[in-house]
Amino acid sequence: MPAPHGPNIENLRKQAKSLLRDWQRGESHAGERVAAYFLDAPNLGLQNIQLVLAREYGFNSWSALVDFVPRLGTFDDIGTFRINREFPVTSERLWHALSHPEEIEIWLLPVTFEPNTGAAYAFRSQPPMTGTLGEYHPQHAIRFDSTDGAFWRFAIEPVAGEGGSTRMLLTVEDRMTLESVRDFPGGPAKAWNPGVTAGWHEILDALEHHLTAHHPPPIDYPRLCKFYDRVIAQLAGQHRHESPAS
Repeated sequence: MPAPHGPNIENLRKQAKSLLRDWQRGESHAGERVAAYFLDAPNLGLQNIQLVLAREYGFNSWSALVDFVPRLGTFDDIGTFRINREFPVTSERLWHALSHPEEIEIWLLPVTFEPNTGAAYAFRSQPPMTGTLGEYHPQHAIRFDSTDGAFWRFAIEPVAGEGGSTRMLLTVEDRMTLESVRDFPGGPAKAWNPGVTAGWHEILDALEHHLTAHHPPPIDYPRLCKFYDRVIAQLAGQHRHESPAS
């Protein structure tokens, strides 16, 4: 699998050091970015630049950005968004919440389907979403395939927790076809409306509350949209650079 697109902690540290070097060299683009948060500051250090980066991503501080990184989703490529969440529940409990329509309705959307690969499904949404189950492997994965080649896939696996306890890791894969993203009016930034990617946080928070009765850390939805807007812009720029000239 290619390296995911989206910040990890090491990547963020490298970005901050690179921005500091460019600012110290007098690069105009770096000066403009820094000036948005520090006016008339001749002497800035790495901590100041880290704050600039955090603010650009929509966070109030560097520590807030770093603390939130493990909960953020990433892109495998321009058409595939992936996000993980761990839950302190058994595999049977998590699978039940993912595979029974009466449970899915609580944390996602009302839906109807039979528990078999190839069975038709219908989400009662606006507009309605229909298709077939492209994968139904009990205690492992369920995938909702749409007629245009896109899908949502939910996969679970156990992970070791503290003190030898077992937690369940849920991986959500939201896949669009590369053609649909490339040809979408307005390009990838419109195809991947940041509200869609940030919306997965709200969905998983609802699932977490349903499974555990605990309230996850509050989401600043506009902040998340701003964050993913920046990630998508970076990814779209890289995609244009890597794509062969037409």
